Amino acid sequence: MIRPRYLRLGLAASGWLALAATALPAGTPPRVIISFVFLLVCPGAAATRLGDAALRRSRQRLGRLELFVLTIALSLSIGALVAEAFLLTHSFSPTRTLVVLAAFTSIAALYPVGKVRLMRASWNDALSRIFLTKEPH
Repeated sequence: MIRPRYLRLGLAASGWLALAATALPAGTPPRVIISFVFLLVCPGAAATRLGDAALRRSRQRLGRLELFVLTIALSLSIGALVAEAFLLTHSFSPTRTLVVLAAFTSIAALYPVGKVRLMRASWNDALSRIFLTKEPH
């Protein structure tokens, strides 16, 4: 069984592998397959990883099929938004789009979701101490 840590590292490296595949001649099967799989799955998988962690904290879970569909939908949506941003600024190139998507995927895949709860809990404790403590008269 593959450990989640290695899956996170593989997901983070997938975008840079797709970017490296652009050095291959255009239209070759490895370049097409690597880019297609990355654009179809990886940005959405990184985004759903963050959302799934939030759902777990609220004691809810997505089914496997729901998670798969959400992953593909988010991946295509994120890719379309990034490409549209470059198109609207008249600076579109596939390489730029892949760089932004690879960076997003790496950041989202490596983001420590376990520490968010600790930070939020300590922030809430600090705010409650500031605003809910009674001042001596």
